[in-house]
Amino acid sequence: MDTRIMELLEACYGEELSLIRGDLGALEQRVMVLMREWGRGLLQRMVSKDPQGYQGSGLPCSCGGWKRFVSYRSKNIHTTVGWIEVRRAYYHCAACGTGVYPYDRASGLGSESLSAGLAKACCTLAVGNSFSVSARMVEELFGQKVSPNTIERVVHHLGSVLIEQQCHRLEEFRKDRQLPVCDQPPQRLYLAPDGTTVHERDGWHESKIGCLSWEDPKRGRQQYYVGGFDGAERFGHHLWWQACRAGLREAAEIVYLGDGAAWVRSLYDQHFRRATFIVDWYHAQEHIWACAKVLWGEGRDETARWAGRRGGWLWEGWTRKVLRDLAQQRQRHRGRKRQALEDLYRYIQVNEEQMRYDVFRAKGYAIGSGMVEGACKHVVGDRLKRSGMIWSRCGSSATLALRLCWLNREWNQLWLQKPLAA
Repeated sequence: MDTRIMELLEACYGEELSLIRGDLGALEQRVMVLMREWGRGLLQRMVSKDPQGYQGSGLPCSCGGWKRFVSYRSKNIHTTVGWIEVRRAYYHCAACGTGVYPYDRASGLGSESLSAGLAKACCTLAVGNSFSVSARMVEELFGQKVSPNTIERVVHHLGSVLIEQQCHRLEEFRKDRQLPVCDQPPQRLYLAPDGTTVHERDGWHESKIGCLSWEDPKRGRQQYYVGGFDGAERFGHHLWWQACRAGLREAAEIVYLGDGAAWVRSLYDQHFRRATFIVDWYHAQEHIWACAKVLWGEGRDETARWAGRRGGWLWEGWTRKVLRDLAQQRQRHRGRKRQALEDLYRYIQVNEEQMRYDVFRAKGYAIGSGMVEGACKHVVGDRLKRSGMIWSRCGSSATLALRLCWLNREWNQLWLQKPLAA
């Protein structure tokens, strides 16, 4: 900063600041308050200098008519340094009755009274925290009071913009059939879909999550998440589109990890037949342990021995040995125990080709979908499944979309589009 400006500031505030010079924390806090005051004054002066949004006496309207300049109208805007007033040019079309403020679109202002900077700060906190906690953090960090309801409305708006963009991409592809280009195709691409539930006002509903993972020679391990409350078919198209961005068509190897559920297999059959399908090792283990607990009870040594032995056979790829063993035991039991053995037998029989764990390990493939299991907790659970949270569908969808944008490192790209004005 210019030395003369520093000298002027010291002349104005030096005596006050010298009283707390020995306490760095207090000095820093007071300087920050002063910086906000200076910043608000400077910002107000700058936006007051020129006509904001004036573009002549009239503008063409989309209806074919003409928007006439009416007057300048003021709006109070809440920024990271405090409230300022902006006088914006207002245009109105008599033919269709619509009005417009050109300044709002150019500056990225939305229906709320938040500046783009303060809205971005609020949303950055809200992708990882509740709206009430985010409001408290905004006040602590910026000294600005923003209500939780305002933050919630902004998050809902931005999330809806992201969802609309996602749908638009698919619609554009259906029209022109132009697939995204991958600049650096990976040697091996992993895809792992899974689902987790979120508590909404009318009950628990499933959110589907997909995780793409690959090794970048320069940047190391990369991950990209896809998610939403769409049905399996629509989710599958979104996952496929993002996989194409990551190099689905160019990758030398593709590994598809899933739990063997019907919708997971359906996505594979529809979009990813070139991939090697592996039933996630941990899900297979869960099925074995579930059966063992029915046979022997919770927490017993016999349960651990029974599950450990069958799990060992499965680890070695001896699926036929496991099936023969289950078939024999099935004949010796009735009721719940027989049903548990039958369910496990059917699960392994249906997924036998996808349980050749000895072959997969020999090829160096990961056999556990820990990345998508972690994604369900990290992407959805850590934000949408906290104690007491009950969502509307609009709220859960929008918050999830915004969190995905943040986790996928597309945050700054979103704000460059001035989404508040969308």
